[in-house]
This record gives sequence, structure tokens and C-alpha cells, in this order.
Amino acid sequence: MKMMNSAVLAGLLAAAIGASPALAEQSELSRILFGRSFNDNVTAVQVGPSWRDTEGTVPFFVMNPHPVRIRAAQAEVAADAGLRAALQVREIAAKNVIWVQTAANGGKIVYYR
Repeated sequence: MKMMNSAVLAGLLAAAIGASPALAEQSELSRILFGRSFNDNVTAVQVGPSWRDTEGTVPFFVMNPHPVRIRAAQAEVAADAGLRAALQVREIAAKNVIWVQTAANGGKIVYYR
């Protein structure tokens, strides 16, 4: 009897491990808990007038944007089709982009309002 239980348990474990790649798509629960995952090497950070950077991770000129910098960032978005597509998937309009920064891994960090 103990041998049969072990065999059934091993079979269930193997089935669960085999089904894992099929569940590689992000589940609805993880989207609700952690937000949507995009595998496009772009990080979008929303900033606004009521948002406070308590950790000091957002550049000063993002918190106090100058129109020239905003136009330069929007021009960079317009020139990069991949970046435009990433923003479109996130439903971020190019007119709301404040700054585009290149991350250490080569990805892009987009600050928007």
C-alpha cells in the first residue's frame, strides 16, 4: 500500500512538473497581484505632481521637467519603433513621456505622467 501511494505521488509530481511550461504565460492572479509583465526590456515609471520620490531614485529633471527635455524624450520615442510599440502595449501616449533613460542592461526606462 505504501509503495502504491509513493508511485501515485511520484506520478502526480511528474505531471505537475510537465505541465509547468504550459503555464509559463502570466496568470490572471499574478497580473492582479504584481501587475502586468512585459518582456520587452522597457520599464515604465509613472510620475506626477502628487508623487514623491522618497528613495531618491528618480532624476531631478524628471520631477521638474523642462519643455526642451520633454520634446527630446518624445522625439526619441518617435524615432524608436520598439519603444513606441512597448508604450502602445502599456497604453501610454507618447505625448505623456517626460524622459527616456538607458538602463545599465541596455533596456529603456520611460518616465511618463
